[in-house]
Amino acid sequence: MRVGTAWEDITPDRPLPLLGQMHVRLGQSKHDPLTVNAIVFDDGKARVAVLSVDVCVLPAALVQTLQQACAAAVEIDAEAVLIAATHTHVAPCTTDQLIGKVDPDFLKRLEEATVQTVTRAIADLEDVALFSGSGHLTHMGWNRRGMRRDGSCHMYWGSWKEDFVGIEGPRDGEVAVVFARKPDGQVKAVVSSFATHPNCVENENYYSADIPGQVRRVLRAALGENIGVVYLTGAAGNTVPSIMENNPQSIQPWRGESGLVRSGLYLGGEILKVIAEQVNPMVDPLVQHEKTQVDIPMREWDAWADLSEFKGGMLEFFEDSRADWARLMREANPVPIRLHALRLGDAVICCNPTELYVEFGLAIKQKSPARTTLIAQLTDGYWGYVPTPEAIRHGGYSALSASHTRLVPEGGWIMVETTRQLLAQAFG
Repeated sequence: MRVGTAWEDITPDRPLPLLGQMHVRLGQSKHDPLTVNAIVFDDGKARVAVLSVDVCVLPAALVQTLQQACAAAVEIDAEAVLIAATHTHVAPCTTDQLIGKVDPDFLKRLEEATVQTVTRAIADLEDVALFSGSGHLTHMGWNRRGMRRDGSCHMYWGSWKEDFVGIEGPRDGEVAVVFARKPDGQVKAVVSSFATHPNCVENENYYSADIPGQVRRVLRAALGENIGVVYLTGAAGNTVPSIMENNPQSIQPWRGESGLVRSGLYLGGEILKVIAEQVNPMVDPLVQHEKTQVDIPMREWDAWADLSEFKGGMLEFFEDSRADWARLMREANPVPIRLHALRLGDAVICCNPTELYVEFGLAIKQKSPARTTLIAQLTDGYWGYVPTPEAIRHGGYSALSASHTRLVPEGGWIMVETTRQLLAQAFG
């Protein structure tokens, strides 16, 4: 196996609209770098690049532009360039379909940096030993959907609310890791996946990679400033750094500036632990890339939905979605969901272009034939939230119909079953 890695800084030098909240914000300063991070795997028969980009989302059309630009510049197939958004909420807008406007110069810089990272990563290819393993976190990545006595569910409805009765769903504490060592034993590159929204500082007005940036800082402090770090956000459509249960005072030690530092130390430390534990490299690891597109229908608008819980920009967003629903049903139905299973020896990266509820990530892992299974949401496009059928019935943000929550209730299970088919092909 040969592996190469590279990264590029894309932090703007001027205020630009930020994506990640239902009100307009501008990035006024640089807290920490926004970067494009690439790792290329090449077994002599197949070559695949995996990129993580410090933005909230990457629409499918933009991803295709980036892939084609890479294929035109270097020896790699466009569809073999897998590009994931880390989902930081303090990076410039990449779509006009949510809140805030796209800056064309930022998109141009993003394209340049993407081509540069892939080009440099291919030039950096060298023989390595490949390893995989997983750890576990008991904190971070809690389910953010709180149940109420009336059977409804709301985002961030925690135990500090009088009618809170519990959390709707599970969390996934697994930290999945693939890493490469050079012949001298030094770690060359790390790919990790963990199922949490990386939004410790989501409301700020600066540029930050949030948790992924802190994890990179921790890993490079321990392993060397030249290692590549590709951070993948797992199935985290309903998980966050907020403690919801047994927290009547709503004390949130994993939020804000101190919470960001704590999260980086905690998650980065667990990744380091996994790296230290793995002493046996994969034997003759191969690269096998299975991919498909499944067209999933939109559902009818949730006519029963109560929008009274929403105010301000959030209410306006739902009202605009309702007004646009008939057009979407005519012009954007079904939804083209691109799914991937990238086998790397005894490990696999399962990619999807959505904010996938954690229940579906757990289901994919449960039946995976791989020793280590990494989930990479928001890869190869962006098609919004994919809630469970139960969550749709309970309502609340990320479950109710909206321009970024469109699929039929069984959509998530269709994605799970299709991913399982890809896994069977990859490990057949």
